Amino acid sequence: MASLTKNPPIHPLPLVAKRWLISAIVVFGIYNPSGHSYYHWATDSNASLPLRLVVGIFLLAAIVALVRMAFLSIGYRGIVAVLSLIYGGILFRVGLGWFEFADVDIETYAILVWVSTILGVGISWSFFQRRISGDKYVIKSP
Repeated sequence: MASLTKNPPIHPLPLVAKRWLISAIVVFGIYNPSGHSYYHWATDSNASLPLRLVVGIFLLAAIVALVRMAFLSIGYRGIVAVLSLIYGGILFRVGLGWFEFADVDIETYAILVWVSTILGVGISWSFFQRRISGDKYVIKSP
């Protein structure tokens, strides 16, 4: 039987916060409605094409790596569970009148926050699962 003493203790808040911040930087760096994103820079800029391509390839590699890690960690059921929690929170806030979908920018920011939350929870989940189960390796191949 696996022993929990083999795995070091985890601190959930800093663990998730750091990974959520990394995923939010990548997601908001690719596109956000403020006009300060890779999409706006690449389409409206006079910067050199090789520089735009290098930054684009870097962002593509980062988002593919984050999505892959999150999917391998939580799988389809985990994605559905996280989406359900986020959707329930949205409905709760809308029901209380704290949140309205009247402005497109607010909707876009909300969607970007949801995506980065799914990625942040996804890449953090394997640490929780490893600590709970005591297994050394918890990420499974697809």
